Amino acid sequence: MFAADTTVVRQQVLWKAGLSVFPSIYRHHVDFSALPGIPSCGPIYSNSEGFLGSIGLDFTYDYETMPLSLQSRLDIKGIPGAFYEAEEILIDDPNSNPAFTLARIGYNLSTSIYSLGLSILANYRFDDALSIGGGLRFGGILSSTFEQAEKLESPTNAVFTDNQARTRNQFYGSIPDMSVVEGGIVMLGRYALPLNARNTTQLIPEIAYEFPITDLLKSDETWQVHTIRFGVSIVFSYTKEETIIIPLETKDPILIPSLTITTPSRNQVQMKQNLTSLIQSPIKAILYDTNGSPVDNVIKIEKKVARNMFSIINYVFFDSSSAEIPSRYKQLNDIETSNLSIDDIRTDSAINLYHNVLNILGQRLQKKPDANINLTGTNSNNGIEANNLALSKKRAEAIKNYLVNVWKIQPERINVDARNLPDQPSRINTGYGEEENRRVEISSSDPDIFLPIKFIDTSYRVIPNDIRISTDRLNKENIKQWELRAVTGNQSVVLKTGDSYMEDTLRTFADNLSDDLLNAESVELKIIAKDNNGAEKVIGETSIPVKQIIANKNKVEKYNLITFGYNSSAVDEANNFIIQDVKKNILNTSILTLTGHTDRTGAAQYNRSLSLRRAQEISRYFTANKIVTEGRGFDDLLFPLHLPEGRFYSRTVRITVDTYLDDEKK
Repeated sequence: MFAADTTVVRQQVLWKAGLSVFPSIYRHHVDFSALPGIPSCGPIYSNSEGFLGSIGLDFTYDYETMPLSLQSRLDIKGIPGAFYEAEEILIDDPNSNPAFTLARIGYNLSTSIYSLGLSILANYRFDDALSIGGGLRFGGILSSTFEQAEKLESPTNAVFTDNQARTRNQFYGSIPDMSVVEGGIVMLGRYALPLNARNTTQLIPEIAYEFPITDLLKSDETWQVHTIRFGVSIVFSYTKEETIIIPLETKDPILIPSLTITTPSRNQVQMKQNLTSLIQSPIKAILYDTNGSPVDNVIKIEKKVARNMFSIINYVFFDSSSAEIPSRYKQLNDIETSNLSIDDIRTDSAINLYHNVLNILGQRLQKKPDANINLTGTNSNNGIEANNLALSKKRAEAIKNYLVNVWKIQPERINVDARNLPDQPSRINTGYGEEENRRVEISSSDPDIFLPIKFIDTSYRVIPNDIRISTDRLNKENIKQWELRAVTGNQSVVLKTGDSYMEDTLRTFADNLSDDLLNAESVELKIIAKDNNGAEKVIGETSIPVKQIIANKNKVEKYNLITFGYNSSAVDEANNFIIQDVKKNILNTSILTLTGHTDRTGAAQYNRSLSLRRAQEISRYFTANKIVTEGRGFDDLLFPLHLPEGRFYSRTVRITVDTYLDDEKK
């Protein structure tokens, strides 16, 4: 055949530019109760959300020989945040009985942050329309402001005592200690829709997720923002056209082939990174004394013979609408009761000892045949238990039946009574309050029935206790999980764990080490990481020497625990017995340490004050060469709080009497 003149115009896209608008949902992940340096009495804020977005300019370069695009985006992003927490506390109310009422405080924190950022992204094109990609975004903080207020929401007739107003701690201004930069990992999906015949103008819907890799605060508090954005970009293509002319006529037939542009095949090689690429580095551990000053890099273990005294709560708690003794309370058979020895239930935990309370009670009643007890069953007086005196009585009878049938206590020695709420109830109309009010209260005319349990063992005192490990030299890339372990020989203890984020300084305490580790000559601290493929590797390690110090003639008395009622610092009859025992063991060389604790009920600041009041209330009964009182609130929780007995045992003052009788022999 003969061909006529043919003209072919070839269009080549050089680069693309456009404008993007993205409404965004922000999810704030925080771990602080107040901004740095801003007074606040509230609890730790929970995660919150905000909604605003970003506007930006896009530049894209498409590779012709590969289905890849390199994209950059310059944008301004607005990040709002609205944090709110509420807590209920008891306040004095002389017009009610009992003389307190429930108050609700709302803690409000609003933040506004703007950043200017640059994203570098790589996209894979499935076809001319669909692509997915990812990359990094780093931005600089342009402005950051906050507004804070704590409001007394109820009751309406109450005010804060410090300012006689219903609002306190009102602050606003620039967010203190704000980070200079913020950054994240971006993952996105796009679909291009043509807006003209030549497809040089496109509307590109996009959805993306940004995972933060930086904190918004320079301090130790955690504040990270996760972003989900969805919106559109309007993109204009800059093209270059090339014209190809085929000759008009030739004697030889010209075959006009179909032209096929073939994209080179993509090498399907999966890139795998694992921890073999992480270079093991030495980590640095620094020990600090109680004043926060660094000390010699040696853990000193001071060992002394000690006497531990555990008080016993005279309550047995029951499940909702149940009169069956919960399984966590140790129940024996006839043979086991005859062989029971208090030494058999030796423990370092008051909770574990308490769960044998029925057996301790049964054995003491056997040894004190003239002692009688009174069992008072109570209920939460709410819901199905409201005014249910029959249920209260069944609970008391369940305890009586166990003592009579198993421990062979004469029935006439046990009196059963019932009431709705206890005489001194925990906070009513709350979940944990209802748990604590569902109980049987045990009392006796003989004070020996509920004397504290005493054990003789070895006391360990770790000097210093505070250990901080610097990790800034470690390669933390591609870490999925990590652990800080203490290792000696075949013994290993996990001190701290985390996910992909690792702090620059890991803090732990030497008294978390096991006895086997403390008896060694040195302790190895290792940071062990797992990568995305599950491979483990030690990425940092150091060694701390351990020095044993044996006190030749030392006496240590530990009183675990003196317990208090809900929201109370009053000293009851059981505490008076322990106080008298403490007094007998105080010498001129004794150091008396009283440490107050609380559960998590109420505000952190209030609980620190309450725990200190408890320690100070107890200290008034003693005279010693040196008396130290501390109030830790719930900063140092002693026991898990998911059980009512854990909360009761956390409302305590721990007493340590440390008496030096002779020089130390090292």
